[in-house]
Amino acid sequence: MARKISSVHWVAVVAIAVYLLAVVRQWTELKFLLKPTVTLLIAYPTKSGPSSGIFWGLLFSTLGDICLMIPREDMFVPGLLSFLVAHILYTVSFRNAPVGLSWTVVPFGAFAAAMMTALYPGVAKEEMVVQVGVVVYMLVISGMAYRASLSGNALLIVGTLLFCLSDSILAWDKFLHSYEWCEFGIMITYYAAQLCIAMVHS
Repeated sequence: MARKISSVHWVAVVAIAVYLLAVVRQWTELKFLLKPTVTLLIAYPTKSGPSSGIFWGLLFSTLGDICLMIPREDMFVPGLLSFLVAHILYTVSFRNAPVGLSWTVVPFGAFAAAMMTALYPGVAKEEMVVQVGVVVYMLVISGMAYRASLSGNALLIVGTLLFCLSDSILAWDKFLHSYEWCEFGIMITYYAAQLCIAMVHS
């Protein structure tokens, strides 16, 4: 049976399209206005959902959005911590996901190891708190995707995989090499990920 999309999420989809246009056109003020607003729109229908953890995770994501919007290097760690809390809240909120080990732990473990190895040259130049934060973050987000893979819910699995992709692009952009398309790639996968997770729990 097809999942019904809430009217608020449809508004969020329109807002995402406008935000991505602002990214392409470099409308900075509009980007700053829409970035946290879109995440709050995605969060609203989950307020009365089956798990409050998803709602609070989206609120922490909004806080992370705001931190990363501020053009100061010292805001990266607060943003990282905000999203780290969000991923932990998501992980413990995934329903119908059994606790235990499965063969799927292998690809997710390999993903975390490969990303940490690839990012090492850039991350090694950062302060120790950033180095530790990146390692912990990669382990947590890989764990979130692994737990989603045990749920059997295709939309949830797609959402967490898109989150891994979005954060991988962001990390590559920050620590290794920036490309013109990075911001667009980060945000379209980020919002798609949040929508998938939220729709499952609305």
